Amino acid sequence: MLSLRLNHPVLAVVGYKASGKTTIIERLVPELIKEGFTVATIKHISHQDFSIDREGSDTWRHSRVGANPVIAFSNNEVSVIIKGANLPLESISRLIPEFGANLLILEGFSSIVLNDEDVGKIICVKSKKEYMEFKESAKGEVIAFCSFQNLGEPVLNIDREFKILVNKTLNFIMKRIRILEILNSLAGLNCGKCGRKSCKELAEEIYNGTASPEECVVLKVKSKLGTKIIVEGREVPIQPFVSELVRKTVLGMISSLKKVYIKGNEKVYIKISK
Repeated sequence: MLSLRLNHPVLAVVGYKASGKTTIIERLVPELIKEGFTVATIKHISHQDFSIDREGSDTWRHSRVGANPVIAFSNNEVSVIIKGANLPLESISRLIPEFGANLLILEGFSSIVLNDEDVGKIICVKSKKEYMEFKESAKGEVIAFCSFQNLGEPVLNIDREFKILVNKTLNFIMKRIRILEILNSLAGLNCGKCGRKSCKELAEEIYNGTASPEECVVLKVKSKLGTKIIVEGREVPIQPFVSELVRKTVLGMISSLKKVYIKGNEKVYIKISK
């Protein structure tokens, strides 16, 4: 669930070698920028010995003597080179909002994204056989199958039907943004009290009009709770059991202090400074 964990829409353009993945991204990014999105991309490179650095450069010399990471800083761009790092895709993706991007497009990463139901997939194919293969293996939302070949429906022709691909992509993005907004308005505890396995399921049902936010039990009883926990200005959602546990624990500790008389209905404020 990469997009839900990252809190912004994630698309992936996948397919075998020379199927048109880079061309799709090259054409799609300008269209998304026109719609007001700030787009970041991550490309998977399968060559084992690949390095964006080059032997003999100053940054290469830094790395050779043990500096890691090495950052190349110029007036035009900043490059971060991390040697020997097996960083998870999610960890790298979390950096994207720090650079102002609100939409992430991946090129490749089939082994990860094909099984991720929350990543929108544009799948590039060169034959009907590849189409059937990816159709069987892809989970979650497939934005479109597309090809430079004339394979017929439901595979879009990249040259003739590119506008259709853009519209399908925008529809997916707007849907994910709305679902993420709904999800962020819920408690986020995945407690199951609403009858769903996760808050994500409830958020999707609310988006589809088959459920309402009032079905989030934690939010429903929020006004009746005797405890409120606020961390860095943000209220932390808690269940009734946790609310009572915190309330009784704090009141029990305070009641042991001199000149403090607790009845049980007092308002108590505790501030922990940095």
